[in-house]
Amino acid sequence: MKGPRWTRIPESGFAWERDVLGWLRDRLPHRNPWRAWSNFEFIDDKGRVNAVGALVLSPVGSIWRN
Repeated sequence: MKGPRWTRIPESGFAWERDVLGWLRDRLPHRNPWRAWSNFEFIDDKGRVNAVGALVLSPVGSIWRN
């Protein structure tokens, strides 16, 4: 996956994380509707900060892995 389909919020400070995200990015299709975002945080409705390593939008649906 290249260009605007992969959005990296900040670059990871960890080499192992950059390697894993690179592995994932290289294997995702570069076509619609595939999109991915990596290394971002959000605040939930209870005020807690949650970190996300990678979020992938695909035509198959979603799979949650914790």
